[in-house]
Amino acid sequence: MRASRRAATTKAMAVTVATGLGWLVLLHARLAEAAPFELDWSAPEGCPSRERIVEASLARLGEGPSRGAPELLVKGNVTVTGASITADFQVRDAAGTELGERGVRFEESRCADITESAALVLAMMIAVARPQAAPSSPDAHATSEDTEPRAVLPDRPSRPARESQPPRERVPMTIGASALMSAGLLPEIGFGGALRWTATFATPVLVGLEGSFEMSPSVRAAEGEAVFRYLDAGALVGYRVMRSRWLELIPLVEARAGVALVTTRGFRASYDATRFVSVLAAGVLGRVPLSSTLRLDVLPDVRVPLVADEFVLRQPERIVSVHRSATIETRLAVGIAWEFR
Repeated sequence: MRASRRAATTKAMAVTVATGLGWLVLLHARLAEAAPFELDWSAPEGCPSRERIVEASLARLGEGPSRGAPELLVKGNVTVTGASITADFQVRDAAGTELGERGVRFEESRCADITESAALVLAMMIAVARPQAAPSSPDAHATSEDTEPRAVLPDRPSRPARESQPPRERVPMTIGASALMSAGLLPEIGFGGALRWTATFATPVLVGLEGSFEMSPSVRAAEGEAVFRYLDAGALVGYRVMRSRWLELIPLVEARAGVALVTTRGFRASYDATRFVSVLAAGVLGRVPLSSTLRLDVLPDVRVPLVADEFVLRQPERIVSVHRSATIETRLAVGIAWEFR
């Protein structure tokens, strides 16, 4: 009789221990799988899905998906208005306390391309908000009947990687080459080429540098001919007023300086007429995306020389007038630009 009672007691203790171990294993699994956040995502058609944003945000945080209860509740709302793509993010803890909000305007021209930018912002907000959220631990779920005093543990320091500042965003730049033609500075229609570099240091302000070379057909001068060549360089500043999926418009102003070279054929002159030219210009740079990195650049502009000079050639017996530059000049440049960061 005593042997049977001992066997029954031993069996009950084994069942109890096994059940306790099972609950500990389940509790450990739930804690290991605690999800960092839950995203409520609202975006127009053509924008990244909620699943894509969550996946990219977890990759930024260096974490994987989880089925546990979320620590943070994040709401994201994307709005597309013409060429402008904006998003508003709000972060709350599991109790509903607001921990932060942020509005973002994206540089991308297509809503489908904002995944990485949105994930970076989201990861930053989660990393900042996590120290404020209540820690998920078994002590947090203690019942009201549990009145035994508990030791207060110090807060575990946050991970340096989550508190660190994000890497500095690279400045969008372009470098391109254009074919150009002009009227007004040279006696005939001028043809040539230009190299242009631009950068957007503070959206939507654009700055750049350009150098160009032009040449016009020869013109009659006394008993011979005169050939005009023009080289110049300048700085430009623009402000983007429109950006859509297919077109970008940037009005800009330019300050340029160059030299006009005139050589003669068919007669002798005491010296060639060479003039230094300074110009103020205004135009509109139009950009059409051809791919993720290539742009078609079209730049028509109007130029005003600070001095309307007359080009003459001096011969021993007389002065030969060759050309007088116009008070207003026009130029059109068309080319390809490559964008990089």
